[in-house]
Amino acid sequence: MPDLKKCFASATMALALAGGAMAADAFPTAPVKVIVPYGAGGTGDVVARIVGEKAGAELGQAVVVDNRSGGNGIIGAQAAAKSKADGYTLMLMATGHVILPSLQQVPYDWTKDFAPVFGITTTPLVFAVRSRSDIRTVADLVATAKATPSGLNYASGGAGSVSHLAAARLVRELKINGTHVPFRGFGPAVQALLGDQVHFICATVADVVELTKSGDFRLLGVTAEKRHPLLPDVPTMKEQGFADFHAASWNAYLAPAGTPPQAIDRLNAALAKATADAGVQERLGKLGVSVMAKNRVELEKFLKDEAARWRKVIQDNAIKVEN
Repeated sequence: MPDLKKCFASATMALALAGGAMAADAFPTAPVKVIVPYGAGGTGDVVARIVGEKAGAELGQAVVVDNRSGGNGIIGAQAAAKSKADGYTLMLMATGHVILPSLQQVPYDWTKDFAPVFGITTTPLVFAVRSRSDIRTVADLVATAKATPSGLNYASGGAGSVSHLAAARLVRELKINGTHVPFRGFGPAVQALLGDQVHFICATVADVVELTKSGDFRLLGVTAEKRHPLLPDVPTMKEQGFADFHAASWNAYLAPAGTPPQAIDRLNAALAKATADAGVQERLGKLGVSVMAKNRVELEKFLKDEAARWRKVIQDNAIKVEN
């Protein structure tokens, strides 16, 4: 006769495994929260809502945006890192999250406290001047700087932001004098240029495309490999002799470390399908944003590469910010 205890144990294990598989297949059974560490209405917030709406339909559960602004994205990131690792909380990561650790102490370690889920969107930066300015090219920018004893003033979306670092790199490579004027976000930086408070700004395509169409701004160059579809007449920095001048404001989804792989796979698949949707891509495209579809492995490498890229710029330019 078979060993009844062994049979019972085997049956129990089989049921447990089957139950676990069914539980994984059933995920999610409740709404998924996306912590957006910035205020409502910004590009990242809008992206999260557009993609979340479609991803929610794929998951069969709502994807709800939870805005947690403050501290250059630190407050939201800290809240996400402390969230339960069950797949029901995600964070919308931004470029600044891989930059800040090279500038100041932050209460989380994105390499240890989070697990990559999906690379979502990217929008390149542009260097812009007022349309009535005599500056029409990067070469003109150099000439103006040399003719201005105090050098040029340039604005960014904040000290230590990707727009600050990209502009600082440009000033250094052009060997001109430049004074950084930081603002709290791209919007105020754009207004500073409109008010002639600065000579040029570095901002995202999403932030200046409408002002360019209206004739208020002239764009000197875009920090992308190819010309942007919304700005076909704007040359890339590469076309102007800068071999590796790539810079972008991007977003990615991360989950708290320890989130079950099955849940991450399910979320990744839903997000990938959502961003592949033509309607979603069209809506994002109108914002000046492109899909950056990266799986877990690709995203992990991308984040590390971005951190190293901007760490070098920070070191080369001796950039410091106040905590």
